[in-house]
Amino acid sequence: MPEGSYFSLLYNEAGELEELLCAFFDAGLKNNECCVWGLSGRMDRQVALDILKGAGIDADTYLKTGQIMLIPCEECYVAGEDQISERELQHWEELYEGAMSAGFDGLRMFNEFTIVGDDAWKAFVEFEKKGMDIIQKRGVIAIFAFLEEARSRSELIELIGMHDGTIIKKNDTWALLQSSSFCKTVQKEARFPDDILENVWTGVWATDRHDNIVYFNKGMESISGLLRKNVLGKKLVKFISQQPEEDELTFIDIFQMTKESLHSRNYDIFPFVKPNGQYIYHSGVLFPLADEHGDYAGMFGTIGKLVEQRISRETLRDKFKSIEKLEDIYRKSPVIAFLWTTEEGWPIEFVSDNISQFGYTPEELVSGNLVYSDLVHPDDVDHVIKDATQLEISGKMYFLNEYRLLTKSGNPRWVTERSYLIRDEAGNPVYYQGIIIDITERKKADEAIVEAEKKYRMIFENSPLGIFNFNKNGIITHCNKKFLEIMGLEKREDIIGFDMVASIVDARMKKAVDDVLSRKVGHFEGEYHTVSSDVTITIKADYSPNIAEDGTLLGGIGVFQDISKRKKAEDALRLDESRLEALLKLNQMTSMSFKEISNFVQEEGVRMTQSKIGYLAFLDDANVLIMHSWSKNAMKICAVDNRRFEYPLETTGIWGEAIRQRKPIITNDFQAPNPLKKGYPLGHIKILRHMNIPIFDGDKIVGVAGVGNKESEYDQSDVRQLTLLMEGMWRLIQRKKAEDTLREYAREISSVNEELSRTNEELSNANEELKSLDRMKDEFLSNVSHEFKTPLTSIQGYSQLISDGTLGDVNEQQRKAVETVIRNSERLRRLVDSLLYLSRAQAGKIRYSFDHLRIADVIDNSIQDIALQAESKNITIKKDVPDELPVITADKDKLMDVFINLIDNAIKFTPENGTITVSSNVDGESLHLSVKDTGIGIPESKIPNLFQRFYQIDSSVKRKYGGTGLGLYICRKIVEDHGGNIWVESTEGEGSTFHIMLPL
Repeated sequence: MPEGSYFSLLYNEAGELEELLCAFFDAGLKNNECCVWGLSGRMDRQVALDILKGAGIDADTYLKTGQIMLIPCEECYVAGEDQISERELQHWEELYEGAMSAGFDGLRMFNEFTIVGDDAWKAFVEFEKKGMDIIQKRGVIAIFAFLEEARSRSELIELIGMHDGTIIKKNDTWALLQSSSFCKTVQKEARFPDDILENVWTGVWATDRHDNIVYFNKGMESISGLLRKNVLGKKLVKFISQQPEEDELTFIDIFQMTKESLHSRNYDIFPFVKPNGQYIYHSGVLFPLADEHGDYAGMFGTIGKLVEQRISRETLRDKFKSIEKLEDIYRKSPVIAFLWTTEEGWPIEFVSDNISQFGYTPEELVSGNLVYSDLVHPDDVDHVIKDATQLEISGKMYFLNEYRLLTKSGNPRWVTERSYLIRDEAGNPVYYQGIIIDITERKKADEAIVEAEKKYRMIFENSPLGIFNFNKNGIITHCNKKFLEIMGLEKREDIIGFDMVASIVDARMKKAVDDVLSRKVGHFEGEYHTVSSDVTITIKADYSPNIAEDGTLLGGIGVFQDISKRKKAEDALRLDESRLEALLKLNQMTSMSFKEISNFVQEEGVRMTQSKIGYLAFLDDANVLIMHSWSKNAMKICAVDNRRFEYPLETTGIWGEAIRQRKPIITNDFQAPNPLKKGYPLGHIKILRHMNIPIFDGDKIVGVAGVGNKESEYDQSDVRQLTLLMEGMWRLIQRKKAEDTLREYAREISSVNEELSRTNEELSNANEELKSLDRMKDEFLSNVSHEFKTPLTSIQGYSQLISDGTLGDVNEQQRKAVETVIRNSERLRRLVDSLLYLSRAQAGKIRYSFDHLRIADVIDNSIQDIALQAESKNITIKKDVPDELPVITADKDKLMDVFINLIDNAIKFTPENGTITVSSNVDGESLHLSVKDTGIGIPESKIPNLFQRFYQIDSSVKRKYGGTGLGLYICRKIVEDHGGNIWVESTEGEGSTFHIMLPL
């Protein structure tokens, strides 16, 4: 490979990359060149050394001398839109300077690149352009490797065009794809005895199998005027005129025929183009070369007689116009032939008739009214001019470009131009001869593919599942972020290139991969220990083969789903089901003994917490733990002699903390130092993890249950499982005790039942007698009340006549006596009314007369009726009743009874010179009434019974205040019948306030 060359390597398997790298380094080492390998991704220094040694390279020695360098490649992984640091390019400069200072003849570099995302690709391309300048300037030879299946179609095309050549392996044979802008030779197929051929007078030249010139002797330099260094490695066709002579074969035709037949052939005209634009016509012999397999390997040629001809500008134009003979072919072809001059705008000298597909006629375009740049889309003109100018300045001959042309109707159409730059005898650009092809449909298809790729990438990257692609050999080529997350990886380069077939160890996962590579669907579910990240994950993996239309296996797709949460939920569900089953069995053990119940619960606790051992102990009243039992497994393992059964709590070690702290205690590192541990006797089971919980009976701790040596750490779920079991056990034990107690009392109850039966019969008879007496009492009260009513009315009437003086004058002493009679008769009347009200209420004969009324009138009448009693104790009755109160619907007489009862009680329990306040106001949708006194108040304990029938605060025989205990009962009944409610607030020694709420 010539110095200053840069190649891309597209590989599908790690073995391909290693094969070419070793050959690349081997050639460099033999040429005394420093060879640098940039390590990235999964490739570390030791793996790289093993690869080189496996190829027969003494890597250790070359590392010591510095001729081989294995260094980390920071620029080899590109992700996101951030530009690659300029420091990396400076590092390349430093590597070159170091190689030269060490006495090496050159520098070779090999890097494997991983680029993730569109933005990252753009950043990489910019980095490459700068890197290529350094490679060419310093004469470095570089190969940049890319996993072929990890690159999109457009990226592959860009790679091939960006490098001097692209190396790929097809059908087990390495091939070189050369870019259109530059061609170099990968391999010189034939070697010639330079010392013999170099000095012969005739011209001798040779090409390799790819038609690149690999030999050019001094005779050819003299004849052609070309320097060998400017010819070697370039295509032969670059120096040959391709214009056909009338009815004659061209040199290219003869060359191709010789290549195909593998027989030597004479030629008469070889039009070789000199740098000054002259053609050298000569004759000679073509000798095809074959390799050891008999396949074409190159061409050897000689030059005989020479004829030199100067070609003028006009001659060139005339020669190119001979293409008109091909018009018939062009008319039937989508290919449009053009001849442009290199003047400004590219005036058109010739165009084939099938330009009509763009709406133009040839006459319109060659008339001079339009130049070719008028046809180019305005947005594309500048870059086409720039590319053409660069071509003319660089001395190159072939022009390849894609841009848009405008049809005559103004519609844009994409075209590809392939043209050849013709220079005059002075080497100045004169004409472009070429063709254009309409590629609009291809562009649309490409855009559709790009759009589809974007949609696929969006779905691919944003999927909640981990998705990855792999080729037919099981090499991972793509993956999304979710796959990295599931696998515990950070960068795609850590997994891209991973060989599943060679690296996967897990037998079930390996079978799933083998199935998909055998064109079947592969499946895996469960715990999987990854090779790439060395972690254990719980996943569901599905593999599907990717098969082409022709039946070829291209590879496949893998989908990973993290099911760890689902598995935990399933495990928890199974554990809950197991717990419920255990609790159900426990509840059915009512006929079992205490020993059987406790042993069952202990073994279930060990099983459900996934422990190895367990124990159960109870706490007596002296704070001594009595060991009840150990689990079966513990008894098998334990080798302690003279086991203790009693452990005073104050001297018990860490396993007594659950009782002392009154909460579960988890110790997941039992072997760690802990001042609470008291040690355990010789032969005791070694404890790695421990958990115990207190057993409660209400607030009292009655025991402790413990488990130990679970493989994983104990957590709150284990605490919950053990606690529920022990609570269930203790409830069952308590229930059995209760049942035993009930059975003891059952016999006593049975004996008492007969006596109770007899007593019930007696009580029933007594109750009937009491009911009869109660009815007689009610009838008596009703009759007495009616009998009292008539004489009482007469007494009140005559007393009032005497008091008024109607029956004659009375002195002051007589008047006071009469007033006493009136006052007490009024009290007696109210008593009789209360008894009558009670009698009617019990008989259900109370009648209400509801009407619209003003509450102020009711209050005024009530105060007037009871004013004499207030005056007798010099008690002031205040009224706080606004005039604008709304009218209510009520029974006036019944409400007066309520107020008279309340005011009468207030007068009764208020000392002389006291105050009674009657007030009223609107409270929302109700009318709020109150009677407040400054009396003795009511004890708080008496208030709940205050409105009951016949209830009196002082019920003693010597009570100070009279009354039947019916007044407040009647008040409550009347208020409730009005849809309201009544209550009292009172402070002993300060007074009471009775509240009434009536609906408006």
